[in-house]
Amino acid sequence: MKPGWRVIDTGCLTCSQNIALDKALLLACRERLIPDTLRFFQFTAGCVLLGHYQRAEQEVRLDFCQQQSIDINRRLTGGNTVYWDGSLLGWEVVLPRAGQAAANQADTLRYQIAAAIIEGLSQLGVKAQYQYPAAIEAAGRQIAWFSGTRQGTAFFCQGYIRVSDSDVHTLLRALRIPTEKLVNKEVDLFKQSLASLASVLGAPPPPAVIKAAITAGFCRIFQVAACEGKMTPGEEAYYQTSCQEVAARQWVFGSRSVSRPAGYQLRSTLKEQSLITVAMSVDSSRQRIDAISLTGTFEAYPLEVISRLESNLLHIAATPEQIRNTVNDCFRECHACIPTLTADDFSNTILKALEKLQFLNWGAGPAELNELTVVGNFAIQKIFEQPLTTLLIPYCAKDTECRYRYREGCGQCGRCDVGDAYALAAEYGLAPITIQNYEMLEENLKALKQAGCKVFIGTCCEAFWVKHARDFAEIGLPGILVNVDNSTCYELGREQAARQGRFENQTKLKKQLIRQIVNGMFNNRDASYG
Repeated sequence: MKPGWRVIDTGCLTCSQNIALDKALLLACRERLIPDTLRFFQFTAGCVLLGHYQRAEQEVRLDFCQQQSIDINRRLTGGNTVYWDGSLLGWEVVLPRAGQAAANQADTLRYQIAAAIIEGLSQLGVKAQYQYPAAIEAAGRQIAWFSGTRQGTAFFCQGYIRVSDSDVHTLLRALRIPTEKLVNKEVDLFKQSLASLASVLGAPPPPAVIKAAITAGFCRIFQVAACEGKMTPGEEAYYQTSCQEVAARQWVFGSRSVSRPAGYQLRSTLKEQSLITVAMSVDSSRQRIDAISLTGTFEAYPLEVISRLESNLLHIAATPEQIRNTVNDCFRECHACIPTLTADDFSNTILKALEKLQFLNWGAGPAELNELTVVGNFAIQKIFEQPLTTLLIPYCAKDTECRYRYREGCGQCGRCDVGDAYALAAEYGLAPITIQNYEMLEENLKALKQAGCKVFIGTCCEAFWVKHARDFAEIGLPGILVNVDNSTCYELGREQAARQGRFENQTKLKKQLIRQIVNGMFNNRDASYG
């Protein structure tokens, strides 16, 4: 049997104290000052924990958290934002692994850790399964979650077990859910997707019993013995230093904004199992990248690979070959592992942002590039070469008192922007379709594709596109989406009503931008066939 693991239980700490202790353990592990360690922990109050590579303003309803005195902090590990309340029991392991910095080592360790948690749950009478990369489920419902990273040869992994029913009401209001997370699930289905020891067993076991079972699970899978331990002086010193660092606003909210008035501001998002968002600025005269930020719901091994990648991309030529070579070199040199994502995923997302510069040729201004999104995984140039037949318009742009608000058609009365959109469609011979809900959108896109439609133009909020990015990709019909003005249903917390066609506010269309793109597409085709 291998040398024993140290088990420490730090009880309830504040949000920043727990994050500081995470950092202290990882630093001490990296310096080989401590043995393999399993820690149990909880929080003194409900809090929001950002994934390491996320941005708070994109993931958290900051006003609500401030009103409710909900602390926000940033984990060392990547993945989704978590609302952590008293229903969750936290655990983490820190493991020094000499000579195991290869990319595949992270995934091997993930499967071992998942097996350890599943073994621990089985000792409590819960049959669970691992859903790669981060979830552990009981009867198809999430009961546990984990995420990890690496620094040097020190691996760090942490997660939770849901002991009792979570405060879903607060969770949904504190996080921007379901804007980017729920995809096609209704809120009630989200609630039903969560399991707990209490719901599975009828009553939660005592905390000591749960911790003993999880410890036994790790001991069996890793074939080690375990003994209770305490913090070392070295860890305490790291902890005191880390407390100040993780309590700072810069740690929580970061300094990853991208702004340079002289350059083109470009943004692109990839939504697969993990979300990548690239924001970059390209020097308009030298065609070089002079600022870039990579954020998302992914986790990364090692911890610093994303900051290294951002640094390596700075000031390089904004060409596909240079970008791909730089990304591939960084992944190779860092022995990077990013579960569910590859170096090509990052390169393609960056190139998709860069590709938006082509919109300048079709009437868009530099400040409007991020108001446009291409769906269907097609090159922008190729889309502009296709015949445009359809204009999709969201019902939420119609006047709230209009008789056409919740049905197809438009009286073109002048009380909203939709009449102008219908007039534009008539001018260019396009078929206008008012989209009442997501199901109608999906049905129409599939029908258009089957009927031979090559490309569509539509308008919706960016949150809707991000939420349904995978759906658009699976349907496969290429199209151009133009963003809308005003607060959307997602920002107002009314996304479920909107999905069902019952959103009661009114949005405004970017009419001039839509006209410029439509005109550019028709002029391009006329020039091509002339």
